[in-house]
Amino acid sequence: MRRIVILLALIVLAGGLALTADTVKLKNGRIVKGRVVQFRNAEFTVEVSPGERVLLLQDSVESIEFDAASSAPSVAAPSAGGMAGEKVVTLDNRQEVVATGIRVRKGDKVVVRASGEMTWSDGRKTTPAGTPSRDSFLPFPGEPQGVLVAMVGSPQSPTYHLIGESAEFEALSDGELFLQINARSLAGASGSYTARVQTPMGSTATATTPASAAATPSGAAPTSRKDVEVPANQSWVDTGIDLREGDVLRIVAEGTINYTSSKTCGPEGGESDWRVLSRALPVNDKGRGALVGKMGEGGAVLAFFVGERADLTVERRGRLFLGINDDNYGDNSGSFQVRIRVNPGR
Repeated sequence: MRRIVILLALIVLAGGLALTADTVKLKNGRIVKGRVVQFRNAEFTVEVSPGERVLLLQDSVESIEFDAASSAPSVAAPSAGGMAGEKVVTLDNRQEVVATGIRVRKGDKVVVRASGEMTWSDGRKTTPAGTPSRDSFLPFPGEPQGVLVAMVGSPQSPTYHLIGESAEFEALSDGELFLQINARSLAGASGSYTARVQTPMGSTATATTPASAAATPSGAAPTSRKDVEVPANQSWVDTGIDLREGDVLRIVAEGTINYTSSKTCGPEGGESDWRVLSRALPVNDKGRGALVGKMGEGGAVLAFFVGERADLTVERRGRLFLGINDDNYGDNSGSFQVRIRVNPGR
């Protein structure tokens, strides 16, 4: 009987009849009243109030009773139990991270489908699938340039999910859902992506409202990011960043310097042998010319190796400085370009 009723629903939809006050019974016993407006991809779309729609997975539906006589739909409060809410989110060059306003629970299934195109400052174009890249300055190094990424919990969440044009994942924790384009910079970019996010209806009270929101949730400290040039002919550069215990620090660097008049290296440094060990370098077990850092205050200042990339949790509060691992800067030239990202401790 259930199959006959659902089949009848499909026939009515295909015929384009005006369905104004339909009653949908779910397998868990809940009743949803509204107007069934579409069946696609094994999902029913039901308008439960003007401008508010919910998606019902076909497998969650027990039966549908159509009523074409009523002039307006009856509204039942959306609830969990097989139902899915959809929210449309736009990502463009106005913000790095978009807070969707959707709060999910651990174990919730999240489905995201995305479309659109971004044009970058260098003329390249990407879809939400992105293009292969080895740019270490990307927010998610090693992942495609321009790919759509989702995070749950906060923009500082260490767990992320590659979305591309379509993906489904299970939330590993409670928290808000954020979306981000994996790009070094949005400056000079044009175009946009449109993401359609489906979650269990109980996950959010605003699952059907189109939105493009700011990134920082109420009460949460934002991620800070700063680009710094580190010249080879001076010892330390003050980044202007004050760190606190528990902050999560990511530093990535690129470029080439001369650490003598004839020897060059990248951020990983040059020669490292017994002669280096005899010099008074900030980090004595690393090669000359390497990118290094120091942080702390008073007598508790810690020098550390950075190289092309460093990820660490701050143990001593204080100002962050970056420099070149050398003890003679007079014949050095060139500089490293460095991007610093600080995620506040939780």
